[in-house]
Amino acid sequence: MKTNQFLCGVIEGYYGRPWSFNQRKTLFEYCLKFGLNTYVYAPKDDAKHRSRWRELYTNEESNELSQLIHVAKQCGINFIYALSPGLDITYSSEKDLTALKRKFDQLSSIGCEHWALLFDDIENEMSQQDKDTFSSFAHAQVAVTNQIYDYLNKPNILIFCPTEYCARQADPSLEKSPYLQTIGNGLHPDIDIFWTGPKVVSRRITVPHILSVNSVLQRRVTIWDNLNANDYDQRRLCMGPFSGRSSNLSSRISGMLANPNCEFELNFIPLNTLGQWFESLKINEKREKIDDNDDDDSIQTSEIYHVDKAFHQSLIQWLPEFNKIKLANDSQHNSKIDNSPQAMSPKTIISSLNDEDSQDSINENTQSSSSSSKVHTMECDGHGNSLDLTIDDIRLLVELFYLPYEHGANAQQIFMNFHWLRFNYKSNENLNEWRCRALLFHENAKNIGRLLQKMVAIHNRALLYDVYNYINDINSTISLCSKYLHWIDSDHSRTSMFMSGDVEPWSIRGGIAGDFLNILPLGDYQSLIKSDMNSLSNIYLIRSLTSNDQPSMYALCTTLCYQDDVDHLLNQHSQILADKILGGYLLNSLNNWDLCFGIDNNEDNLCGFVLTITESEKYDKLFQAKWIEQLHQKYVNVDQSFFELNECPQWIYDRYSVRIQIFIDLTIKFDNIYYLGKKLIQILIDNLLKRGFHGCHALLDERNTSLHQFYLRLGFVDVPTIDQNDHTILVGKQF
Repeated sequence: MKTNQFLCGVIEGYYGRPWSFNQRKTLFEYCLKFGLNTYVYAPKDDAKHRSRWRELYTNEESNELSQLIHVAKQCGINFIYALSPGLDITYSSEKDLTALKRKFDQLSSIGCEHWALLFDDIENEMSQQDKDTFSSFAHAQVAVTNQIYDYLNKPNILIFCPTEYCARQADPSLEKSPYLQTIGNGLHPDIDIFWTGPKVVSRRITVPHILSVNSVLQRRVTIWDNLNANDYDQRRLCMGPFSGRSSNLSSRISGMLANPNCEFELNFIPLNTLGQWFESLKINEKREKIDDNDDDDSIQTSEIYHVDKAFHQSLIQWLPEFNKIKLANDSQHNSKIDNSPQAMSPKTIISSLNDEDSQDSINENTQSSSSSSKVHTMECDGHGNSLDLTIDDIRLLVELFYLPYEHGANAQQIFMNFHWLRFNYKSNENLNEWRCRALLFHENAKNIGRLLQKMVAIHNRALLYDVYNYINDINSTISLCSKYLHWIDSDHSRTSMFMSGDVEPWSIRGGIAGDFLNILPLGDYQSLIKSDMNSLSNIYLIRSLTSNDQPSMYALCTTLCYQDDVDHLLNQHSQILADKILGGYLLNSLNNWDLCFGIDNNEDNLCGFVLTITESEKYDKLFQAKWIEQLHQKYVNVDQSFFELNECPQWIYDRYSVRIQIFIDLTIKFDNIYYLGKKLIQILIDNLLKRGFHGCHALLDERNTSLHQFYLRLGFVDVPTIDQNDHTILVGKQF
């Protein structure tokens, strides 16, 4: 029988190396301490959870899971085992259904009582056998999930993750998605459903949005929260506090489960503040049960979750963790801390800092005292020294790696100051203000250098190794910016030091480091492109594309490539134009997703993207015809000449080997669209050069003159060929 317990806790649901046994035990201790009640086992890279889901766990593996389930129960935590069979399941196969049951039987035999069945991040195509059995992809998933629910004797917790798990993926929209309507109508009402919000990584999740979702899915959803997830960008951390989710959501959802950073040790702040948010819900719920005349002094006013207050409280509680003796292999010892020079010296790690700027910063500040005056410090055996961490230090650490849509207050201020300095140096004018602000930036750079120095001296090596690459990177970047400011204010003749265009590999990164590098005359990759720093209406995000972007890509392609002569076709088949232009690339294994980038505007809508296939010759000669054959089968009543073959002369493949397709909303302000296109193509070229490619080409419809001119402005040239189909022109670019 399903209970109404509100689930609040952690999903280990990221892509990357799964957490270790000891880390999960520590997580349960955190959950107990923070008041969280749920853990979902769903690491994408546990092969037996996803890619080899049919295989049973070995005795050693099942014993470890059994111990985890036992520890979770001791801590009062719901241990939910999730299975993700969607990559290759045949929904109508009795053999696969039996494999599902066998897997759940094995987990049940070692004490698991709560379950999840996940169909996220998979293709929505069915096998022919399934097409003969089920009327749609959604009906197939509903049938299997309901059977498993009955087989498990209607467990208290079974959560289903749909393939369309956020509003952005819903096709054609949240309210009109046939897939979501089928899921809502068909799933047993006691089966919960995961939902990530408006987007995969949602900045805010509001009550009106949840009410719309609940209406479609006919139940209160459980939030799978990716706010602090960082598996989509190896250069990014999201250590900031739980935010953007109102306490008023609690009565409209069944649970709030956080899928956090891959680096286990760096999730203290997100989970601690999630616990504070959950505690405020419980206090308010208790208050609602108290009669207005009750003189219970324990609850005088309604507790409201305040992000800043929760953040500060979590910093205080995290500080002692830095001084725990904890090795990189996450084994923990309670022995006395060794303060001998050999044990405490950070020299062995400092000597590994190959970046000259970082080394200079550390050496320069070896004797410096902490800049913080806070009373909260981390001391070794009670004796303070220059390497003691303070609350201000770890606040700075977190704010440098805050949340996906915002930098922390201190980091944002440092960045805005550098932006002003970068574009307001005028050698022929009074420079007093400029130099005062530059002095402040140089001091901030030193503070970050001191922070790195302090971090390499902490006892908790597991925590250090999780954060070291990130803090070293940002220190190197800020130090470089500091040197740049010294350089432009010097009397020496300018060299090619910053203007060479020779981008160092370490400078290509996202997060705040990417933002700083973007406004230097060096480095072409950035996460946030701000064409006008004083206008929130002109903020664009360049990011990697995923297969989940297909609906938005189809819509933009159809809009940009529309011609009057296809109007009658689009009225009958809304996706036919995008199928013709994009479909073969998106569905083909040759498509290089790691070389495909999208542009989001400030409303989080896709307003541009580039697709890339490095093996264009192989695609044209081996795979293109197969896709066109599929289109003929899909659009049987359409003139087959509409889907023409494209093939280039051999010298094109040799000289411009990479095929790209750029689509960008041409209604964007002219200066912005050129700036965005230039950045987009430069990011792509940098990545192609690293892989040994030196040329790319694109096939265009000559009637789309605006797009053609856009390519030409980006440095492409028209490439004349002998054998081109009607209306098709070819442009190329060498680099």
